[in-house]
Amino acid sequence: VSALVCLQSLVVVTVMDIAVAQYLEAQGLQEFKGQLEGLGVKELRHLTYLNENDLMQIGMNKVQARMTLKDVPESPKVTRSLPRLNSVRKRAGSTWWSSQNSRPRRLVFIRHGESEANVDRLLTRTVPDHELHLTAKGREQALDAGRRLQSLVGEETVRFTVSPYMRTRETLNGILQAWGDTACVVREDVRLREMEFGNFDSPDMDALRAEKKQFGAFYYRFPNGESPADCFDRASLFWESIYRSWEDNEHENHVFVCHGMMILVALLRFLRLPVHEFDDFENLTNCEMVVLERPADDPKFSSAFTWACGEEKRPGGLRKKEKVASQPAVWNGDPDAPLLTSVPVTGYAS
Repeated sequence: VSALVCLQSLVVVTVMDIAVAQYLEAQGLQEFKGQLEGLGVKELRHLTYLNENDLMQIGMNKVQARMTLKDVPESPKVTRSLPRLNSVRKRAGSTWWSSQNSRPRRLVFIRHGESEANVDRLLTRTVPDHELHLTAKGREQALDAGRRLQSLVGEETVRFTVSPYMRTRETLNGILQAWGDTACVVREDVRLREMEFGNFDSPDMDALRAEKKQFGAFYYRFPNGESPADCFDRASLFWESIYRSWEDNEHENHVFVCHGMMILVALLRFLRLPVHEFDDFENLTNCEMVVLERPADDPKFSSAFTWACGEEKRPGGLRKKEKVASQPAVWNGDPDAPLLTSVPVTGYAS
């Protein structure tokens, strides 16, 4: 008996009620049965959730739409929405959804080429981080990134947003060589700058990095500098501006040339990944690309592949470490669960 009840429930959910079919036949509108099912109409009362525009978008003319809605009986149990109104159909009628569907088809994030500090970290004790140049190898990486990017986008339109730091601007200049004399749209955005480590690097930087490892990398803030969490906040502000700019976007590709940390937290924010996964990701290599793509009829992006210098495309998202850190236990809300206690990570007494 229970199996029969389940089957009957399934039929109600998946098959249009015969009363709706009879109503459409009486109006001479049975040809729209399939389209109405696609909107989630299963019962006669569901027609009260639709308006003339909804019906005209599935092929009815104005007279047919009015005829459909004219004699629909009112129901005292009308709810606010269809139980399973097709989500794509519902979003297609949204002004926000329509505007966001003008987003680029592809997003490409490129870390800068090898810089002087990638070779000699002590240089940042005496040279401002934002003034560091590319090395000869970094220039070659930038030129290579341009060739790879051009092979990816082909004749499609492209715009660039770049961090104002010297090494990212030089990387972009190398990338643009692949476009020859063609003028490309380029905008600087200071919110894409590198995570700040406190002006000139401190002589105690090794000790600070050891402390960061104990404290937790995402929340550790260098003296007079930033934490990745601070960069995450910057990335949030950046995305708000980008969303608005996409409302009248005219380019099929949007390329961001910036820094490894900012790419990581920007993707963490954009893809709504949980913060606890931050420590699981590998650092990007110099001029490595992270590519996101979306279907033509859906503004939602997903990770397509990464592409490092001298390597083949690697399908999927950001590379993860082979051995990821274990996460601390979190109380699950069970009143009877054992009490959790914190374990000191330093030798300091309270």
